[in-house]
Amino acid sequence: MAAKPFDSVLVLWSAAYLGPAFLLTAGLLPQGTVSSGLLAQLCWLALLASIPTSLALAAASRLAGAARPIVATWTLILAILTMAVGWEHVDFLLSGPAWIGHPHRFVLRVATLLLLGLLSGAGWLWLILGIRIRKRPWQAIWIALCIVAVSLLTAVIVRYRAYDYSIAQLVFPAALLSSAMLYLIVRDSPRRFIGVGLAATCALLGVGSRFAPALVATGQREVIAQSRAGALATLYVLPRVSTHSSLWSDDARCPEPRPVVETSPIGILADGRRNVILITVDALRKDVVGLEHDGSAVTAHLSRWSEKGLSWGNATSTYPATLFAVGSAFTGLSPAELYLSPSLPETIFTRSRAHVDRQIAVLPDVKWFRLPIVQQFLAHGVETKFAATDEDATDALIAQLRQAHRDDASVMAWVHYYAPHDPYESHAAFPFGRGRKNAYLSEVAYFDRELGRLMSYLEAEHWLDDSLVIFFSDHGEALGERSYWGHHVYLNGWMVDVPLVLWHSAFTPAEPRVGASLADVAPTVLHFLGLPLPSDTSARSLFTLEPDLRGRATFSEAFPVRGRELFDSFRLPALDDATIRARLQSIRVSNKGYEPKGAISLDGDRLIHHRSAGTTLFFDDEANPDEDPGLQSDRPEAREALGRELQRWEHAQMRRIECRLQLSEERTETPRPR
Repeated sequence: MAAKPFDSVLVLWSAAYLGPAFLLTAGLLPQGTVSSGLLAQLCWLALLASIPTSLALAAASRLAGAARPIVATWTLILAILTMAVGWEHVDFLLSGPAWIGHPHRFVLRVATLLLLGLLSGAGWLWLILGIRIRKRPWQAIWIALCIVAVSLLTAVIVRYRAYDYSIAQLVFPAALLSSAMLYLIVRDSPRRFIGVGLAATCALLGVGSRFAPALVATGQREVIAQSRAGALATLYVLPRVSTHSSLWSDDARCPEPRPVVETSPIGILADGRRNVILITVDALRKDVVGLEHDGSAVTAHLSRWSEKGLSWGNATSTYPATLFAVGSAFTGLSPAELYLSPSLPETIFTRSRAHVDRQIAVLPDVKWFRLPIVQQFLAHGVETKFAATDEDATDALIAQLRQAHRDDASVMAWVHYYAPHDPYESHAAFPFGRGRKNAYLSEVAYFDRELGRLMSYLEAEHWLDDSLVIFFSDHGEALGERSYWGHHVYLNGWMVDVPLVLWHSAFTPAEPRVGASLADVAPTVLHFLGLPLPSDTSARSLFTLEPDLRGRATFSEAFPVRGRELFDSFRLPALDDATIRARLQSIRVSNKGYEPKGAISLDGDRLIHHRSAGTTLFFDDEANPDEDPGLQSDRPEAREALGRELQRWEHAQMRRIECRLQLSEERTETPRPR
């Protein structure tokens, strides 16, 4: 017997609710325990998801009996809407190093959008066709094919879920097909109101969780979001409320300029030679340093040389990508301060230009290192050479240093090794076996050989007698964690914990345990050169820190800025107030790519704050070294303390940005020293 109109609405809504709910439940399967609060959170998110799903399912039901021209018109509208929504998402997904400078990138982007529009239209017609079917055998075939489609969508979500919102758009068609399958099964069933009752009960639990704090899964939203399958619906359905955030924090005074530092921290006389050599490597995880693979050391040279210098045990990157991470190391500023700077910030190169005879950079011969942003910002006015391989980079830097020796010239040199960056390729000299992870280890071992060759030259030619040599990795690398490979996106230890080592003949080898940030590199270099430290940064010279001091936190950030938007971020000579506010909003609200995050690391604990969702993950290194989101620490006091400290740091960061904006308005822009 056909259902009454009101009954039909209830049945349709219950199917639209239970579809996303079941998809979310699939994401909870890997969790060891499922709390009542977590279930309440799921019920609430499913209720939010049921709104667009109900509307789409109702529209398809109405069109199931409409004439073909009407169906075709609405299908075309949906395809165009899909392409409009997908324009920026496709731009983000094609923003990696393999595509950012590709000559056919625009063509591929358009072709991908056309394919998305075609798939959207075809899926819509498929949905309408399914609702029209009344015969059980055909319904069974339609449902079986839908299960295959949902499984494929789920597989894509699982494989690429680190791209958060871009891939999370696939949750909607998966949830809609799931709801449609349920609707076909129950719409004419005499037991259809069992589903209505179940959906209503879950919805009430979800609504109740909004008012009863005991039912809210505090801090567990990311537990769902990090899980597999339809868990990304948590990201898709979370409301994104835009607020016009004020830059102005309070009436606190801006920092006063720091006095000039005339004395080197390691006893070099004012007229003594002071060289600085910066050695950076791309995407080297800290936990790979010292690793052995089938009895072979992966980083034999780095491990040996680390024992001869100051090797920081608790160093973190400021950002999981090169431009902002190295930018922080060269300026002492946080990534947000770089992104929101009213003008190009001063770097260690521009600040030291009058104090060294030559400035040298040897960079990878890859597309993004040749973009103008590198020459305009990271290596402004520096003699730059490009190397095709890490071996070529070592040769090029040694040749430059030999020439400087012959000319009796002091130098500030920077070499960036690139081998550990994806794509990973195994080297015959370092056969670690098949697979992407082993190929990564082979790349690391190849880089390690070149680092050893460079350090041996520096020692043999006595560069360490009058040079500060600093080595660090710009960020870590995901090797399958959260089903993700590469960098960007995450702020877990495998992404932000990095090796940091300093060498000079005056150093006594040690392993300082105090927290250190890559942002501390800039004031350390300036301190060594006897130059004034920037007053508008929270970074500290590593020479001024007590080696084993506990309680010094370090901070990291990640926000949805990638591709051309990232590479163009420093190009404007001056940013107006509207642009600053738009950028401020972009580091707080999820957009295109992924959820903006902030993290604090302190004495083995780490708290990651998802800024748009407003929730946190807390990891205890001793109890949860792998930072499994399903194993949340039961130390609420430590969690709250880290949350307060992170909030305080972000507040101070906004204040420094405000002061920098005020300063740029009060003075005319002066050219950089050449």
